[in-house]
Amino acid sequence: MSIASVTGFVTASLVLVGLVLGLLVVSVGVATFQFFAENRPVRVARQEPLVRYYRQVAFG
Repeated sequence: MSIASVTGFVTASLVLVGLVLGLLVVSVGVATFQFFAENRPVRVARQEPLVRYYRQVAFG
């Protein structure tokens, strides 16, 4: 196995990992936005601060 094939493999692997990481970041961002958008009307109707409401959602 030559150094050129190893370098190509490492480069291709890093590109693939970068694409998957980018997809993961976008997916988590969309899910986070949807979660906060879905819960905002309830929080505003209760007039609770942001941190207190989501702490109660997480642990209550």
